[in-house]
Amino acid sequence: MNMLTVSKAKTHFSGIARKVVRSKKPVIVRVPNGFVQIAPYELPEEVPPARRGSLRLSPTELKLHNSFGESL
Repeated sequence: MNMLTVSKAKTHFSGIARKVVRSKKPVIVRVPNGFVQIAPYELPEEVPPARRGSLRLSPTELKLHNSFGESL
């Protein structure tokens, strides 16, 4: 894991960010009060909502859904 100073991270931020995204390896930046991590993040794919009426619950599931969980 690379470790950088704040001044280097500020001046080369766009290049560092591109490198982090490409390599998928985080970078640690030393700041006066501790450390900051720049890490890659991938957004999950959006899952479309189920069509109305396409999901069916069993009688037991319906009873649990309507009981606020008292039977647990």
